[in-house]
Amino acid sequence: MNKKYLLGFALLCLGLSSCSKEKSETSNEKTKVITISQGSKPKSLDPAMYNEIPSLFIVEQIFNTLFRIDSNGKIVPELAESYEYVTPLELVIKLKKGIKFHNDEEMKANDVAFSINRMLEKPATKVMLDAIDLVSIVDDYTVKIRLKESSAPLLYTLSYPLTSILNEKDTLAKNGNIAVSPLGTGPFKFDKWGEGERIELDSNADYFEGKPLVDELIFRAITENTSRLAALETGEVDIATIAPIDIQIVESNKELFAVSYPTTSTEYLTLNTQKTPLDNADFRKALHYAIDKQSIVDTVYMGKASVAKTIVNPNVFGSNQNVEGYPYNPEKAKEYLEKSGVSGETIKIMSNDNPVRLQAAQIIQANLKEIGINSEIETVEWGTYLQLTAQGQYDIFIGGWVSGTSDSDIVLFPLLHSSYKGGAGNRALYDNPEYDGLVELGRTSIEPEKRIDAYTKAQEILQEETPLIPLYYKNDNMGLSKKIKNFVPEPNTIHNFSKVDKE
Repeated sequence: MNKKYLLGFALLCLGLSSCSKEKSETSNEKTKVITISQGSKPKSLDPAMYNEIPSLFIVEQIFNTLFRIDSNGKIVPELAESYEYVTPLELVIKLKKGIKFHNDEEMKANDVAFSINRMLEKPATKVMLDAIDLVSIVDDYTVKIRLKESSAPLLYTLSYPLTSILNEKDTLAKNGNIAVSPLGTGPFKFDKWGEGERIELDSNADYFEGKPLVDELIFRAITENTSRLAALETGEVDIATIAPIDIQIVESNKELFAVSYPTTSTEYLTLNTQKTPLDNADFRKALHYAIDKQSIVDTVYMGKASVAKTIVNPNVFGSNQNVEGYPYNPEKAKEYLEKSGVSGETIKIMSNDNPVRLQAAQIIQANLKEIGINSEIETVEWGTYLQLTAQGQYDIFIGGWVSGTSDSDIVLFPLLHSSYKGGAGNRALYDNPEYDGLVELGRTSIEPEKRIDAYTKAQEILQEETPLIPLYYKNDNMGLSKKIKNFVPEPNTIHNFSKVDKE
């Protein structure tokens, strides 16, 4: 063979080897990206704007709160360094020094005071912080909160992503419009909104609790369960919420694994108590007895849920699991329907475009037909669903509520207290002074026994008047790539990704 050719061939092989090595080294340095898919598009990334999981799941990655709840359910400081109740109505919070916002400005007391005062103006957070009278700045790293009345759940409330701390300067510069341009102190920085369909976050190298283990988080909204599952199977997404029926499919895939865990959430029907015929208590009881909840648990949730007796999940402080509930009893449902005097009415059952909820709504529709009640299912997209239910433009809607703070206050007060009718939370438009007094006592008492007693009695009133129909306590179900490491699910379904890794 020609020597010149041999030399050229050798040099070519050397070059290929060098290129291969360079490519390999580049590949090893490839950016770590985790793509997560939820079933709904978030409405806003402004923490205080909406109490809804699709938004707060992403907010959790961008912001921090003054406190957090540890794995034992105890309150521990997060942005706070320490706290002290100097009197029952005065809470002094000292802040950690050196914590930077994503614009490199240090977080100080003015940011905390500004954030809390802003929360007191927003419907979603006002209901949770009503006990606060005044927030004052003591020095750059100390704030004092003066209360109108004592508030047992306050520290738990200040651990929920709704009460995240904002940068005052940035928020004012944007005239408060931070829905698609959030700036926090959290483990990930906001990068792109993507019309809410594809939200991109970058790792915060200067995060005060340590740089995250991955470089980027991408949140994709994929409404259809089958499409979300397909994206997981093909590797387009690394983590996805999945329907209960899909758990076996995920578990049979050697590249994936599934997690199904109890949460602090309750699925329920809200009844418009100000609208005929839902203003009739006997008619509401007829609906309640007519629904075969266990059938929904078995067929829709594949056993990954349990029948609910009260709106307060059993994993939540103050839940009264001793109430009787309303077991499936068509004959008793017919008795109450006759007693109500209602006949010939057609009611509408509203649901967002969640396929699992739609399946549940179809079973409920069939159950009602069995006792002589005609109903229609009205399906709307998530944003419209929130708007119409807030305005009372519905008969019945199927929804869910997560107790983010694991305390009955965040369930019983916003959902049913008369002062929060409408968009603030009480979409049933329920009004009962005795009930109001009990949940107010539960909120203001600092004695656990008195709080439990108040919440127990409040749930007994709901058992009798049934403005809501608790359906089931569902598990959260997720499919994950086996490349994902360190994922620890949270009972409130708002997971933190600062310590999650990807191989």
